[in-house]
Amino acid sequence: MSTTNRVGIAADVAGQIMDWRLKFVSTVGEAKYRRAAGWAVDEVAKHAVLGIRKQFHKHLKSNTPWTESAIKYKRSSAAGLNAIEAGTNDAGLFSAVYVMPKQSTYLKYLFGVQDSTRLPGDVGLAQDKILIPFWQNISLAQGVQPTQYGGVPRGFLARLSREVAGIKARASTASRWGVYKGTITLHGQPRLAYIARPPRVPTGETQQIFSLRRGGRVVTVGRRMRDIDHPRILFLAVDLATYKPILEKPWEEACQAAAARIPEIMAAQLADNFAHAAAKRGGTRMAA
Repeated sequence: MSTTNRVGIAADVAGQIMDWRLKFVSTVGEAKYRRAAGWAVDEVAKHAVLGIRKQFHKHLKSNTPWTESAIKYKRSSAAGLNAIEAGTNDAGLFSAVYVMPKQSTYLKYLFGVQDSTRLPGDVGLAQDKILIPFWQNISLAQGVQPTQYGGVPRGFLARLSREVAGIKARASTASRWGVYKGTITLHGQPRLAYIARPPRVPTGETQQIFSLRRGGRVVTVGRRMRDIDHPRILFLAVDLATYKPILEKPWEEACQAAAARIPEIMAAQLADNFAHAAAKRGGTRMAA
């Protein structure tokens, strides 16, 4: 697996768990407290991740299942909990929450305490520039619609890049406009863009020229042609993009909601220990 990006839990977990130490130690012992604490940390991580996933559709314009699956958690194994209970786990209590590497290339800009600036070169073809789609023009000139989640269809940009390089698709569609990469002026600034060139059609007028042949005969050489539209911007290239940390507050809220479950989790663990001890005592009496 590629390197993942760790995410911190934005809530006071340790303090709330420590509040239960005396209740455990005085009834079922220190070891059971350690195990319950390990379980509680895992549960907080789990519910924080599930909580932020549910918030994505409220804050992301182009939310996809792939994006929702970006934030994951890894809880302690049974062996890990046993080591925590026995006090032999040198790493202490922790549960890993992380963002998958591919999704992190854009999600990382949506966290933090202030606006983040994204420069080109993260992923895809936009190694030198960040490309902004103009969907109305793309639909008109290429017959391509955004995905159901608002994204660029897979392979579309790669096809445009090949066409710009002069490599035609084997199964090209006649209704598609030609594409080239050029510089336009936008708000007084030169901008690089993928531009669609409109098809040319006959005007209906016969075009005639004078032949230089002997006798000065007039010969018809074809019809006058015109563009059916003006060139359209498909993707505009920009040098940087600014993102607001729109996921930071939802993440904090998800962590706090998950941490608020600690009393319930620890109480359930203590009750399970009582029930297990009672069942064990009952079994001992029956054996006697």
